[in-house]
Amino acid sequence: MNALIDDLLGILQTNALVKSTRIVHYDETPSGKLEVKIRCQLPKSHQLQIWIHVEPEFQDYAYQVFTTISLLRWDNAPHYSHLPTAPHHFHDERGKIRESPLTGNIAQDLRTVLQEISDWMKS
Repeated sequence: MNALIDDLLGILQTNALVKSTRIVHYDETPSGKLEVKIRCQLPKSHQLQIWIHVEPEFQDYAYQVFTTISLLRWDNAPHYSHLPTAPHHFHDERGKIRESPLTGNIAQDLRTVLQEISDWMKS
């Protein structure tokens, strides 16, 4: 398996917030394309879905907390160019879009997302 995915799984498996983890989709090509979707069980019937699409020229990501509905989402789709952190942005549980602390460093961003989820669950 890809070293990046091994790193992500290691981060998830050692985080107290994550109860279980499974890879839902995995596709890697010799040309350097990687697409993966990971789902994690969190407390209170919440789930975290991580979607990563990496190619040599670019990468896309989305981290989403949900139950039966989407609650929190971080992604880098280029829809909100007016934000100072564009293309990185955050959708809160009320549907408001705002700046994101994510940078595109996938392993570091996952740590940030897990901390933000933990803080949000405590509030």
